[in-house]
Amino acid sequence: MKKSKLSLALLAAIAVQVPAYAFVVDAETEVEVKTAKEKAVANDVALKEDAIEVITVGGMRSSEVAAINMKKFATTISDNLSAEEVGALPDQSIAESLERLTGVTGNQDKGRSNTISVRGMGSAYTLTTLNDREIVSSFGSRSVNLSLFPSASIRKAQVYKTARADSLEGGIAGQINMETFKPLEVDKNIRTLSATANSNSVYQDLSEGDKYGKKLEALVSHHVNNNLAISLGVSTRDDIRYIEGIKNGPLVTNQSNLTDWNGDGEYNEISNPASSLSSKKFDIDQDSIFAAAQWAPTDDMVVSVDYLTSSYDFTMSMATLSHWGLANGQSLIDPAMADVDPNTNYVMSGMASVNSIGKRDVNVLNEDDTEVFGVNVKYQLTDDLQLNFDVSQSTSDRFYSYRSGSGKYGAGMNHYLAFDHYNDEYGFEYLGSDSDGSAFNPETYELDQSKLTSVNNDPELWDFNSINNSQNFMESEVQAVKFDLTLDHELGVFHQFKVGARYSVNTKDYIDDAEFYDSGTDNWAQISDVDFHAITDTITDKPFQKLDKIKGFDDVFYFNPGDILNDKAEYLPVRALDDADKLASYELEEQTTAVYAQASFAGDWYDGVFGVRYYKTELDSSSWQSEFYLEPVDETLEEFELIVGDLSWMTEKHEYEGILPTLNVNLRLIEDVVIRVGAGKAIMRPSLGEINSSVALKSQEFDPNTPAENKTLGKAGNPYLDPVESKQVDISFEYYPTRWDYYALAGFYKDLDGIYEQGATFIPASGMTDQNGEPLLLPVTSAVKADGGTVSGFEFSFRQNLGTFTDYLKGFAISGNYMDFYHDAVQDYNSRSPGQAPLDRPTELYYQPLGWIDSTYNVAITYDHGAKFSARLNLNQQEYQASKDGNDYAAQWPSKNLSLSLKYKFNKHFQVFAQGSNLLDEETTKGNLASNKVGEAHPDFIFEQTHRGISYYAGVRVNF
Repeated sequence: MKKSKLSLALLAAIAVQVPAYAFVVDAETEVEVKTAKEKAVANDVALKEDAIEVITVGGMRSSEVAAINMKKFATTISDNLSAEEVGALPDQSIAESLERLTGVTGNQDKGRSNTISVRGMGSAYTLTTLNDREIVSSFGSRSVNLSLFPSASIRKAQVYKTARADSLEGGIAGQINMETFKPLEVDKNIRTLSATANSNSVYQDLSEGDKYGKKLEALVSHHVNNNLAISLGVSTRDDIRYIEGIKNGPLVTNQSNLTDWNGDGEYNEISNPASSLSSKKFDIDQDSIFAAAQWAPTDDMVVSVDYLTSSYDFTMSMATLSHWGLANGQSLIDPAMADVDPNTNYVMSGMASVNSIGKRDVNVLNEDDTEVFGVNVKYQLTDDLQLNFDVSQSTSDRFYSYRSGSGKYGAGMNHYLAFDHYNDEYGFEYLGSDSDGSAFNPETYELDQSKLTSVNNDPELWDFNSINNSQNFMESEVQAVKFDLTLDHELGVFHQFKVGARYSVNTKDYIDDAEFYDSGTDNWAQISDVDFHAITDTITDKPFQKLDKIKGFDDVFYFNPGDILNDKAEYLPVRALDDADKLASYELEEQTTAVYAQASFAGDWYDGVFGVRYYKTELDSSSWQSEFYLEPVDETLEEFELIVGDLSWMTEKHEYEGILPTLNVNLRLIEDVVIRVGAGKAIMRPSLGEINSSVALKSQEFDPNTPAENKTLGKAGNPYLDPVESKQVDISFEYYPTRWDYYALAGFYKDLDGIYEQGATFIPASGMTDQNGEPLLLPVTSAVKADGGTVSGFEFSFRQNLGTFTDYLKGFAISGNYMDFYHDAVQDYNSRSPGQAPLDRPTELYYQPLGWIDSTYNVAITYDHGAKFSARLNLNQQEYQASKDGNDYAAQWPSKNLSLSLKYKFNKHFQVFAQGSNLLDEETTKGNLASNKVGEAHPDFIFEQTHRGISYYAGVRVNF
């Protein structure tokens, strides 16, 4: 019997788990089974079709129960979010809802979670798809910024932790698939409108612009007739973000700076060389449109079309003060009182003076446009044969402009500073300044406060000496076509066979256009002739109020470098792509072909699927290439300049292929108990930002007195990176005592053949020779595939309806999860000293790989009073995590996020909701990792600290 469009829609609706409904799965069905196909149908009936009987429960409980059903019905180890949970997000990102799931971590970026990690392995190890299709990122990585997608368009999100042969390859840790709204699968018309406003405790100190963000979303879904339904969703957001923080330099030994802090005659103290303060304000505008249509012209065919476009623009203003020289120069501490750990010689706290303060003010413009389009056709060719054909396209265009003005503040003066590295919050205080050093008494080690003045807000002391006017363009696109043929046929224990193929073309074009002007630039006198009194401004009235151990910086003036560029446009050189810009630009084309075969089997107490997937990837990396020459600056031969030769456009090719077997078995030996076993092989492809053939030069100056093997010339791509492969096995024990509750314990093991880390490559330069008479090799940093390791861990999750135990707790439920893993993989976080083998270097620094997190847990208490009122108190904690900011590496400390969500439904047409996040008002702290002087990791020494404040929002939702 053919499957009608009605049955297809009904089964799809069950899988989608429509908001405000939970499905009952406690009916008993006795079916006499004889063949594997009949057994599979019986299992499907027992687990799904009894779910057709629905009860309306409303509230947050509905979304939790819907998620339990999705987990129970899955063929793989997975966790899920229902539409009610995702669709209720008013202002943050889908990532912040996903991080409540077992083993899922939201990766903080400027105070918010925008990308996701699964099972602690970093976002690069997780594949993110939309409607099972690959989507491109506007950045260089393969990780997807989930903030780009409006929450109203997402009806379901699934986290698959074991793979199938018919799923897209590319995720070792797992796959996150988001599904958009499909109008024919919901047999009613929908018209909903929501409006929210949000703010943050730190926003209230802003001195200009709005202090509140706003968001408006609407979704309309209409059934034209029984065969055709369309939906349209729009979202607009006007948001702000403000972050204040401090960043310290990597720990260094004072021996390199000839300083003896404690006066013991040994120059071996270890301390922080510099501290930098910053205030950042983001103004965000996002507009999105989502459209979908489904048409069932016959009982055997369903055509689905979906389209999403999102523009994500922001401007960022930042003021930075950098204080260099804390670890060298004269210590202002009595040697007898110097606070140094006797075992490690760490300078934990102290007082020092610097002769100038670096100042850099920044203005950033970002324009990000993303489009996703797809067409899917499901056609029942015969009673037993179905065709699924899918065509998709995803594009992302990004323009990024970075403008900064830099210089020194109070040059030639003495600025007195105190710092404290003892506690969980780094203490840093500006004590004041003098012009002649008379405020400090070297005999008594005391400062005369009467001789100190504050210079932070005096533009007269500002020595403006350079301006950066860089910009870049990134165009990304992926086009894909795939088909699946599914045959329902009995062959022993097998009942279904599936084959398919996919072909995709992934392209990325990057144009770098850096412009830098300083005192050596023509017309610099006119460019630097700026009246800073006239353009002085502030970002906030009370800087660093949340980081209460940062003192003495209550008045800091700010200017917008964009104003200078606009006012001085007539004196600026004509913008052009010079040789350095061209060398840093590139084009990529990655073609991937994949085919697979898969078989499903079933018995009285088991079912599952196994298969094999073959993939082949061909990469063309094109960029400008050149020979390089070293020429002396003058006849002293003490300085050389790197000369770029004639440029030519070249393409480098690389291919790789592999076979990925997968097996998933579900054992149902005991009623309401499922034991799942998954095994197979998975891959992670290298970042698109690393597999180019470009060379971004950092400097064109060469000092022959510095050993060539220690001089890094810049950064180069590596088009010959192979994917990381993982052999892995998973097992999960799941118990579903009622339709409301469950308990699950899972374990996993992965054996990785590599990880990606910073390495080195070499550029030959004519004009100088090495000791063998060969052209000198100048090193550039480059990504390499280093040694891998094994990863093992476990995760536990549950939900328990507390009303089961006593009527006093009726309406209450508690849920939670915990993930912990262990590994023997490490990453080298020192900057490479190219020319030396990594293990031969005297100062090695290793730590867990970038993005990996040791453990995470989540606990939530939910209360539902009928269908009207719901509340959720949620606590999420993440342990240490390795992170990267530019060229700096750090370990993010454990952090908690306590949130409270409330929702009240007046009637079926009108409801209100609110949420508060980071109610513990925790700062984000990162420890010191990278250090080419100390030679070991010190994650417990503060490297960076920022404060995100308490966030809150409130809104209304109207259903027409």
